[in-house]
Amino acid sequence: MVQSGSLWRWITGRGTAVLLLLLLYAFSLTSVSQKSLTVDEQGHLFRGTAYVKTGATHFLWGHPLLASSLNALPLLTEPDLQLPTDSAAWQAGEWEIASDHFLWQLNENPLRLIFLGRLPTLWLALLLGALLYRWGRELAGKTAAFLALALFAFDPNFLAHGGLISSDVAVTFFMLLAVYGFWRWTVIRYPLSVVRNPNTPYALHPTPYAILLTGLGLGGAAATKFSAAALGPILGLLALGMVIKQRSWRPIWFLVGAGGVAALLVWAVYGFQLRPFPAAAYWADIAWQLDYFSRPHGAYLFGRFAETGWWYYFPVTFLLKTPLPTLLLLGYSLARSAYGVVRNRRVGFSLWVLVGATAVYFLISLFTPLNIGYRHLLPILPFLFLFIAFTLTRSPLHPLTRSPLHLLLPLWLFLIALLAWPNYIPYFNWAAGRPENRWQLLSDSNLDWGQDLPALAEWQREHDVPLYLSYFGTAHPSAYGLDFTALPTWEPGPEQIPPFRQAFNPRDPAPGFYAISVTNLQGLVLGEAHDTFAWFRDKEPVARIGGSIFVYEVAARGEPVDVAFSGLRPAELAPELHARLGTNDVRVRWYDARTSFIWPARVGWWVNAADQSVDQFLLPFADLAVVFTAADGRQQLAQPVYPPPIPWAQVVPMGETAVFLGYDDVRNGQPASEINLVTGWQVTQATERPLKIFVHALDETGQLVGQWDGLDVDPTAWQPGDVFVQLHRFTVPETAVVNSFAIGLYDGATLERLAEPIVVERGIGE
Repeated sequence: MVQSGSLWRWITGRGTAVLLLLLLYAFSLTSVSQKSLTVDEQGHLFRGTAYVKTGATHFLWGHPLLASSLNALPLLTEPDLQLPTDSAAWQAGEWEIASDHFLWQLNENPLRLIFLGRLPTLWLALLLGALLYRWGRELAGKTAAFLALALFAFDPNFLAHGGLISSDVAVTFFMLLAVYGFWRWTVIRYPLSVVRNPNTPYALHPTPYAILLTGLGLGGAAATKFSAAALGPILGLLALGMVIKQRSWRPIWFLVGAGGVAALLVWAVYGFQLRPFPAAAYWADIAWQLDYFSRPHGAYLFGRFAETGWWYYFPVTFLLKTPLPTLLLLGYSLARSAYGVVRNRRVGFSLWVLVGATAVYFLISLFTPLNIGYRHLLPILPFLFLFIAFTLTRSPLHPLTRSPLHLLLPLWLFLIALLAWPNYIPYFNWAAGRPENRWQLLSDSNLDWGQDLPALAEWQREHDVPLYLSYFGTAHPSAYGLDFTALPTWEPGPEQIPPFRQAFNPRDPAPGFYAISVTNLQGLVLGEAHDTFAWFRDKEPVARIGGSIFVYEVAARGEPVDVAFSGLRPAELAPELHARLGTNDVRVRWYDARTSFIWPARVGWWVNAADQSVDQFLLPFADLAVVFTAADGRQQLAQPVYPPPIPWAQVVPMGETAVFLGYDDVRNGQPASEINLVTGWQVTQATERPLKIFVHALDETGQLVGQWDGLDVDPTAWQPGDVFVQLHRFTVPETAVVNSFAIGLYDGATLERLAEPIVVERGIGE
């Protein structure tokens, strides 16, 4: 039977740790369950799954495979899991294409796979918290352990990344484990040199155990993320200090032994690969990473862009996104520690470990060119939490245990975590200023990492409006139930409209609702087009979705007008020509003026580059009422004559989408082997299918002697009532006699015909 005193000690000791870890798990799990796939998760999950399922290591990304493999393990429980092993992207090692195919096309339930892949990170976060609690208790007792764990469990930055498929939490755990192992060995080997809690209930283990612990941490970190190289100078400097102080080389030999364990672990992660040399795939990823770092990268800070970043980027980011109570405690702890050092003229080894590990890693961060997120600072936070807890509870000057702060401060942090839930990625502390302006401070994984598609889909369902969407991420918005028209976005973004068919005019957006990811709004990832959404930056959004997607409403100005574009996009239309339209409500069609024409159902306009010569066989249809030319002479805005000068009277349905109006077989002295056919059509129904026209030239026996396939009027922009003509030019053998044509429509993706082709006798136009 458990005595009441023992139960109380458990409740106030390990019981509080269990409660804090459960709260951490609840906050993280319920948060990430409401978030879409973030930018890096797809790559991590695919590479890990490809490796654990097939042993593939040729998808180079600059990350080792341990964390990705751990995230992939729950997916092995899926009986029908498919990998695109037969695709060209798989063979070529193109993980961007292969991962998209794997997650969104090949497997039926991508959202379930994402959820399963996130679970190991949540479990690692719990292990990290448990290790933090254990070290805190060994350092300074239960109060210190409780405070360190509370600082961790309610930190919004850990809650943001503690459930994502990434390497940040994993490398933080392994780095903490490595330094903890070295600290424990030093406690055993040189007990008089270390400030320890004399009441610690933990038994100290011998040197082989400490070497194994440190080696597992070193190897795990090295096999997780290359930033773990910071452990080299961290442990090296600590060991060198012990060598000088103790006049013994044992700390160096200890690290050599731990390094051997680490190397063996890295080799084991890569399946003890021997050819062409041990762990060759690991070194290939290092080479990829070095090449990646040699190239310029975009960075954003306070509305400014830089290719190489700023040395003060991470200090500023740390001050903006670390919870205010943590910053206050850190400042207070630094002051108390400095006072203690000045008064006692000595620094305890534990203090050296915690401060040294933080300082070395933070110093390295000042010189990294990759300024993209607070998440890169996560490895220093456990050391800072332990430093705060150790300083405030071990100090002889009014220790924390004599005040209610050890309860009030965790409560303050708990309220911060509760109020920020579930939007932890865009968290900023109060010093960052007004919430509506914080999006101008930082970018990328500090704020918008593609996480809020479910919330945007919910907003769309509530308001029942169509959306224009510029999404920063690798997830497929349609998989979350969004109905949208794609706007320009970063190059890897899925479900994009081809750039040459992009109807968005950044100078004068069409009326409607625009959902724009904040990273795209800032322009960080858009390269030279970083001002694509500058028009919106000083506008007030009608909704802020999760802090990462802003929704704007653009009002109509003027009456709707239909404009067909050839050879350019609305964004490229000369301002003086756009002004003649008298509206921002431009309904776009696409055509190639050299081989086709389209007349919108309502009286509309044609816009084309002036160097696009109309084919001679289309000249009879090029009757214009008004023509305007841009100031530079390179663009024309013309209004065609209505009704369209179509000479045909046939009305033959081709499925539900269009009707065939007729054709001209234009010869005009052309060689008999050259076919010049002009067909006319009218749209009866809008479509999103990639339709094409086929024309088959048949001889008197009905045999195919020549053909043409294609369509130069984009069917995805058709509207009912539109009329268009298409020129079909192709050749047949000189000995062939064309007796008739078979003409029809088909789906260019599925090759399905919309209806039986119409067969017409040759002879018209002679």
